[in-house]
Amino acid sequence: MNGLETLLRRVAPQTRFLAVAAAVAAAALVAAPVAGQVPSHEPQESTVLMIWGGIRVDGELVLEPAFAYEGRVRPPGGAGDYLVRGLDVEGETLFSIRFTPGEISDGSKGFSYSIPFDPAWTEALDRLELSGPEGVTTVDREAGARAMMVIDRATGQVRSLLRDAAAGLPAELAADSSSLRILRGLPRPPG
Repeated sequence: MNGLETLLRRVAPQTRFLAVAAAVAAAALVAAPVAGQVPSHEPQESTVLMIWGGIRVDGELVLEPAFAYEGRVRPPGGAGDYLVRGLDVEGETLFSIRFTPGEISDGSKGFSYSIPFDPAWTEALDRLELSGPEGVTTVDREAGARAMMVIDRATGQVRSLLRDAAAGLPAELAADSSSLRILRGLPRPPG
């Protein structure tokens, strides 16, 4: 049994989707680059924006706050019925990606992509929008500001994804906080 299967057996059914989404996000942080995207045999790292979410079995679209980090570009294939757009406060498109989400064993679908991050987005990005056959959902500055990804500095592994950073780190992570790297979710308020 792999680590994801063990995790899924321990969590309640209503939280399984988040556990799977967290595993998808963690894999994006260490995923190999898409063939043909990097000219050398050594993957090049740069600041990327991880965009992730999914479609639950009941058809509900889920878009999580994005995270900017040093990593490898891992874009979608460029085709599909789903679109994520980054929008500024006036509704102008800063970026967009079209894709087809992958199937997850429980019947839901998930996606996680890393695109080159434009530093101007730190100030300009107001919200993310996911659209597909099921409808539209957004993540705004308020939700992005509350989210954080906790990464082990030594291994680079994702230790936790928290939707409500105001609640603080769980006790087991707070005890070891000096060895952790905290990434705040985007879009986040300027300043």
